[in-house]
Amino acid sequence: MKIVHIVGNRPQFIKLALLYKALDSKKVQNIILHSGQHFDRNMSDVFFDQLNIPIPNYSLGINNLSHNEMIGKMMTEADGIIDFVKPDCVIVYGDTNTTLAGALAAKKRNILVAHIEAGVRTSNETMPEEANRYLTDRISNFNFCCTDLNVENLRKEGFFGDTIHSKVYNSGDLMLDASISFKNIALKKAKLPAAINLNQPFVLTTIHRTENTENLNSLQNIVQALNEIHQHEPVIFPMHPKTKMLIDQHKIPIAFTVLDPMGYMELLALTQHCSATITDSGGLSRESFFFQKRTLVIMQNPFWPEIFAHGNCMQSNGKKEEIITKYQSLLTQNKSFDIDVFGDGKAAEKISDIIVSAF
Repeated sequence: MKIVHIVGNRPQFIKLALLYKALDSKKVQNIILHSGQHFDRNMSDVFFDQLNIPIPNYSLGINNLSHNEMIGKMMTEADGIIDFVKPDCVIVYGDTNTTLAGALAAKKRNILVAHIEAGVRTSNETMPEEANRYLTDRISNFNFCCTDLNVENLRKEGFFGDTIHSKVYNSGDLMLDASISFKNIALKKAKLPAAINLNQPFVLTTIHRTENTENLNSLQNIVQALNEIHQHEPVIFPMHPKTKMLIDQHKIPIAFTVLDPMGYMELLALTQHCSATITDSGGLSRESFFFQKRTLVIMQNPFWPEIFAHGNCMQSNGKKEEIITKYQSLLTQNKSFDIDVFGDGKAAEKISDIIVSAF
């Protein structure tokens, strides 16, 4: 059996590491196609190194284009590779342009498509990723959901009717698998900058979404709020290249600690040591939840409602006053964390068993 994995960003590399290993143990021939959507070494190569993922068989190097240009070019180039390789199945991950392009390319070649992290919805039609989610779910033959809510989202859209030729599974979350598998390794092997003092509490922060970075007012408000929070507790911010470019371009003053983007092990170690997180990352918000850290998610429409219902997590818009008020309120929360909502940490085994048995 031959499978092509199409990936392009940090969360996809992490999920790939677990599923690649599980499929490899079942004697599946795994082929990796890297779109190049994340091209910075600290956002790409370092993850392959740290997670022991083989060097991609194909690298497209497609990035820094408009959404439509990126999807079109990725689809065209992936199509040629899929036609040459002739896999039994193509696996796509998450909700990026890479995900949609890979799914479309496979579908047009009548290759079965498996979508990891299906059924996620925000109801925010302006979010670029939302269309990618809808379309990828709709054309996939296997939709692997992280939670019951994801399954219910697909049920509401008619995926269990006679007209939808797609199988839906609640497999659990590969990110939970990864957090469990690598948490101790991260604490031992993470190479953290000397500027970080793990013996004192700190707030771990990442901000990269379009709604927060490309709206100057929101970006200024978020930075000002972090500056104020930093006066009471150190804020450590491994900064996405795009976020850094926009902050530098607009000359927004920063008082907190800014670091270069980090490898998976470093970020996993920081997540375990921090007192709380402030983020707009679907990956970091879940990892924080898995490690029972208070989390403030700065998004109008967060796409993991589960972490708010089952943990000490709150949502804020991009206004300074609300960020500070919500963060202060978050510190008084004392709910329990029910991480089982994301499965039992065996998602890779379940997904690989289902895919292999299908052939």
